[in-house]
Amino acid sequence: MNMVRLIAWREYMENVRTKGFWVGILIFPVIFTVMYFLQSTLSNATPTRYYIFIYQSGEYWQAVETAIEREHQRRILGEFVKYLLDNRKQTNLELTAAGGGGNSAADQLIDSADADEIAALESWLNSGGLNFALTMATPYLQEDIEPFEQPSRQFVVVDLPQGIDSSAAPNEIAKALRPYLSGEKKILVDGKPNDLFALILIPANVNSDISRPDSLPASAARPLGIQYWARNLTDSRLPDAIIASVNTEIRNLEFIALGVDNQIVRDVQRTRMPISQLDPSADEGEEEVSVADTFRQLAPIGFVYLMFISLMQSVQYLLSNTIEEKSNRIIEVLLASVTAGELMMGKLLGIGLSGLTTIGIWLLSFFLFISLYQSSQTQLIGQILEVILGSELIPWFIFYYFPGYALYSGIFLAIGSLCNTLKEAQALMMPIIMVQIIPLAMMVFVVRDPHNSIVRAMSWFQLFTPYLMMNRAAADPPLIDVVGTTILLLLSIGFVIWLSGKVFRMGVLRTGQPPKLLELLRMMRQGH
Repeated sequence: MNMVRLIAWREYMENVRTKGFWVGILIFPVIFTVMYFLQSTLSNATPTRYYIFIYQSGEYWQAVETAIEREHQRRILGEFVKYLLDNRKQTNLELTAAGGGGNSAADQLIDSADADEIAALESWLNSGGLNFALTMATPYLQEDIEPFEQPSRQFVVVDLPQGIDSSAAPNEIAKALRPYLSGEKKILVDGKPNDLFALILIPANVNSDISRPDSLPASAARPLGIQYWARNLTDSRLPDAIIASVNTEIRNLEFIALGVDNQIVRDVQRTRMPISQLDPSADEGEEEVSVADTFRQLAPIGFVYLMFISLMQSVQYLLSNTIEEKSNRIIEVLLASVTAGELMMGKLLGIGLSGLTTIGIWLLSFFLFISLYQSSQTQLIGQILEVILGSELIPWFIFYYFPGYALYSGIFLAIGSLCNTLKEAQALMMPIIMVQIIPLAMMVFVVRDPHNSIVRAMSWFQLFTPYLMMNRAAADPPLIDVVGTTILLLLSIGFVIWLSGKVFRMGVLRTGQPPKLLELLRMMRQGH
C-alpha cells in the first residue's frame, strides 16, 4: 500500500507540474469569462440599423411606427432594470424610518419586468416611461453614481434615395432598392454612407390580402400583405413587432365595424387566470414552486457537463501518461521496483487527485469571479450557485463522480497499456467517447421526464449510470434505482479494474501493433 501511495503522489506531482495541466485548467474559466463579457458587450453593441418605410395605402403606418417605438421602449426598460439592479441601495433603513416603503417601488418594477415583460412594458408606457421611472427610482439609488444613459435607437428610418418613386409598383420599388439591400450600394445618412438594413412596404391594395375565417387564401403569385425586405434573416424582432402591431390595429377596426366596444374587448383580453405551481413533496406551507426550485431542477445538467469534462480530462491524462512512459521505456524501470498492480492503482489514484484539483480550481475561480465582479448578472449567478450548493446535489455529484472515474479510467488505462502512440489509441478511444455522448444528448429530456421507463432502463447500463443518475438526482429517483444501479455499478467497477489489471500486465511491456480483439482474448485466457 505504501508503494501505491508513493506512485500516486508521483503521478499527481508529474501532472500538476506540467504547463499543459495548468493550461487545461485555466482555459475553462478564461473561456467562461471571455464569453460572459463578450455576450454582455455584443448585447449592447448592435449597430444602428437604417430602414426605409413606404406606405402607399395610407393605412397602418401609425401601427408600424408604434411597433418600432415599443421595441425601443422595451430596450430602455430592460437597460433601466439592469441599472436599478446594479445601483440600488442595499439597505433602506432611512427610507423605511421616514415612512417610505423601502425598495417597494423599484422592486415592483424589477419583479414585473421579470415576470411578464409585455405587461411591464404596457405599465411602463402608460405611466410615462423613463421620466417617471427616474423620478420613482431616485430615492432608492446609491449616491454619486453615473446617470442612466438610455440606449440609442437600433432602428432609424431614412429617406428614399433620389430617383426612386415611392408611388411606383411595389415590385419596381423593390427592384430599385435591391442593390442597397444587398450591400452593393450605400445610402446617405447625414452625408455619410451606411448600409440599408430593411425595406418596409405597405402596398396600396394591402387590405385585399387580409385573411378572415372561412375565406379562401389569397393567390401567392405575388408577395402578400406587408412586404418586409431584409438580407438578415436571423434578427426577426422588427418584422415580428410590426406584424403584431398591425394585426392588433386590424382587429380593432374589425371590432368597430361590427359595433363592438374596443375598450371592452381590450379589458376582456387582459383578463387572466393565474396558475400556482405547487410541489407536493415540499413541506406544508412551502409548496409553491419558486425560481430557486426551478434552478434546482435544472442544475443536474450543469453537474453532468462538469462530470463529463473533468472525467475526460482525467482519463486523457491517464492515457497519455501511460503511453508516454511506455514509449520512453520509463515504465520498465518502474516495474523493476513495483508490481504491475501497484503501478496501475497508483496511476489511478494520482490522476484522480489531479482531476479533483481541476474541479476545485474551477469552482474557486468561478467563486472569485462572481465575488470580484459585482453586477446584476453575477448577483443572479451567485444566487443560483447558493441555491445549488444548499441543495443535496453536491453529495450526489461526489457519489457518482468517483465511480464514474474508476469505471472509465480503468478502461482507458487498459487502452493506454496496449498502445505505443496516441494515434494508435484514438481508434480504441472513439467508441468509449461516443458511448458517453448518448447520455449527454439526453440531458434535457431526462430532466423533463426523469422517471420515464426508457430513462430508468438505460440508467441500469453501467457506462450510462453515473451520468443518467446524476441527471435524475433532483427528481428523487426511486430507491430501487439508486440502490440497484449503485450495486451493479460497483460490481462493474470491480470487474473492469480486475480485467484492466490483466490487460495492463500483459500490454504494458508489449511492443509493436496493439493486439486484435481475438488475440487479446486468447492472451487473457492463456494468462500471458
